[in-house]
Amino acid sequence: MGDRKLSVGIFKLSSCDGCQAVFFEVDMPFEVVYWQLGKSDSVFEDVDIAFVEGSVSTEEEREKLYEIREKSKLLVAIGACAVSGGIQALRNFGDFENVLRVYPEPNWLKVSEKSLPIKEVVKVDYEIPGCPINAQVLQDFINAIKHNRRPAVPNYPLCMQCKRLGYACVTDLKGLVCLGPITNAGCGALCPSVGRGCYGCFGPCEGANVKAFVSWLKGQGLYSREIFENENAYAEPIREVIQ
Repeated sequence: MGDRKLSVGIFKLSSCDGCQAVFFEVDMPFEVVYWQLGKSDSVFEDVDIAFVEGSVSTEEEREKLYEIREKSKLLVAIGACAVSGGIQALRNFGDFENVLRVYPEPNWLKVSEKSLPIKEVVKVDYEIPGCPINAQVLQDFINAIKHNRRPAVPNYPLCMQCKRLGYACVTDLKGLVCLGPITNAGCGALCPSVGRGCYGCFGPCEGANVKAFVSWLKGQGLYSREIFENENAYAEPIREVIQ
């Protein structure tokens, strides 16, 4: 590609825009050609890198995602909605007719029965988890691409990050439920740093044995299904234990 700047598109599906907003906090060495949140002159054209926030919750979004995939060389899912389905994927566990009843005019809705992580619709090259994603993790990812290195997104348990930072284990110390053993690192162990248990915002880490963790929670009298009913509930290893 020579000295040409890589082109970037930042796209939104069903989401709150929080992960897109993190791009305001990083140094972007590439040319951003499409970003409706941050540019008034966005052009939906072929790009080298597409960052996609949000889950696929309508047929229109499914078609849009197909087009993004076709127009991008590298597709990166950003945030819990894109990686795991988000809060909106909680409807996947229930009766869709009951979901529609909360709207006064459900016949106007064009939502799909299930809200899906984007990897269940198209091929995804990288995932950056989090709700929202962490600015430093995003910056490290961008820097790796800039210098032609393979990006290294944290995929190990939050417990490792917690110990490195010297925080006391809130489960051992206070008997609190903490999802750190099965959750991706990347947030800087924010909740344990203030004496609270991890809520699992960054989703299950690679190799997370959620079944064993649930068994342990039950043995301690700490388990309830609601522990996992968050923005990452539809992530596969969690989905398996709460369905």
